[in-house]
Amino acid sequence: MKKICMITTSDIDYDNRILNEAESLSRKYQVVILARQYSHGIIVKPKIFQIKRIDFKHLPIYKLNIFSSLFALMKAAWQTETDIYHAHDLDGLLCAMPAALLHRKTLIYDSHEVWSEIFPFSNLGALRWLFKPLEKFLMFKVKTGLTVNQVIANFLSKKYHKEFIAIYNTPKKDIQAKAPFSLRKKFPRKKIILQLGIVDEGRGLEQMIKAVKFLPQNYLVVFLGRGKLENQIKKMAEDLKLEKQVYVLPRVAPDEVVSTIKEVDLGLALTQKISLSYYYSSPNKLFQYIAAEVPILGSNFPEYKKIILQNNIGEVVNPANSKLIAQKIIKMLKPTAQKKYRRNLAGLSQAKYNWTIEEEKLLKFYRLLDSNRGNFTKVKL
Repeated sequence: MKKICMITTSDIDYDNRILNEAESLSRKYQVVILARQYSHGIIVKPKIFQIKRIDFKHLPIYKLNIFSSLFALMKAAWQTETDIYHAHDLDGLLCAMPAALLHRKTLIYDSHEVWSEIFPFSNLGALRWLFKPLEKFLMFKVKTGLTVNQVIANFLSKKYHKEFIAIYNTPKKDIQAKAPFSLRKKFPRKKIILQLGIVDEGRGLEQMIKAVKFLPQNYLVVFLGRGKLENQIKKMAEDLKLEKQVYVLPRVAPDEVVSTIKEVDLGLALTQKISLSYYYSSPNKLFQYIAAEVPILGSNFPEYKKIILQNNIGEVVNPANSKLIAQKIIKMLKPTAQKKYRRNLAGLSQAKYNWTIEEEKLLKFYRLLDSNRGNFTKVKL
């Protein structure tokens, strides 16, 4: 049985894409994930593949910790016996490439973003200039790649002259874990508008809160998933006297997300056009809303339009315009609109957007890789 070594710096306990890929590939391969160690308790304990959580020397400066964790993962990759290195994102590729090169092993690049066109987040701003030349340099060893949608696959294939295929970050078909709490019981007789995901830059958080000013008082915006901007969000709500209409709740485990959000009236995905990477994105929340059969108000970006408008399960809007956002929310929460969206959402995840479909594409990709035939672009969406 061939061996696959996946490498990631992301929080593996909350990364469904990597976990789903590892579980699917474990049916045909021996899979180990090398993941950066995080301080919270272990949530995921897989049975058919292995996760090695790599600790590193903790330093007083955040950016030095980044380099410390990268060196620890590079070392772990070097020490892992494998046939294929499957690197997640640019930092995972950096950690995998030296071992793949020196051990003469196949290197796969699984890019969850357009790293050469990413926004200069506050924790990475000084390093962002490295991303373009670094990705270009590392790509020389990459055999082929995966990414999260066809728009990014086309972009990367054209940029690097290597084949990339799209694997959507869709949930599994099987029953989700029981919700840890009921949003409907927390907020009885309210219209619940949900923003799912980490409270971070470029997610449209400020625009959502400003939109609340134009909404009826029984409409609430609930942020499910804390992050570094949590205090800023709460302060903004207080300044605008919207404390009774804006709430921030902690994130839930990946297998609890769909069951937790089933009770909401509307899901928001208002990513801002702050970078090409965000403009080309198709975040996990789109598919989680679909699995929970929740209507979606999303950004007017290519993949959002393709998923939301073609299936008639919601609306798109200019994500920078808070007043338009509010108008769309009010329109979408009318009974006739809700009935239409929910009719179209019924069974959509089971039929079109689920991991069983994406798994088959992933396994076909690896079969072609094993046979050394190429033609990865024939792995159809």
